[in-house]
Amino acid sequence: MKCLGIAIMKNEIWYSIVEGAKMDTALICETGKQNYRSESRSLMMDFYNIFVELITKYKPDRVAYKLYLDTKMQQIPYMHYSLGVLNLVCFQYGIGARARSSNWITAGKKAKIIRFENYFSQRNFKNEEMVATLVAWFELEE
Repeated sequence: MKCLGIAIMKNEIWYSIVEGAKMDTALICETGKQNYRSESRSLMMDFYNIFVELITKYKPDRVAYKLYLDTKMQQIPYMHYSLGVLNLVCFQYGIGARARSSNWITAGKKAKIIRFENYFSQRNFKNEEMVATLVAWFELEE
């Protein structure tokens, strides 16, 4: 199975492609970052194009993304509307999508993060790159 993980920040979409039959056989195929301009008048179309590009390029079986629950009002267009666009694209391509909150990621004294860091110990990740990879990796078990 191939999973695409997404984590969005202002002007950045971090993504990761994780492939494997299970979590303990997983490999990271690629991680990366797509930039966008949060003040763009065509922001939703920009998101649409980025998500279509990622899905058509990597052809994931599932998509998982970080859902930010403590968003400020000015962040909503790029932190939440973008996820609506992502869900639309996944629906159009027949791909399941799952939200993972910050609370889910850090639950149990950060047990998921510790397990992730132990499994992928040979690599250092930037924060949102790690989140995108973590949600994709855990999606292999769902």
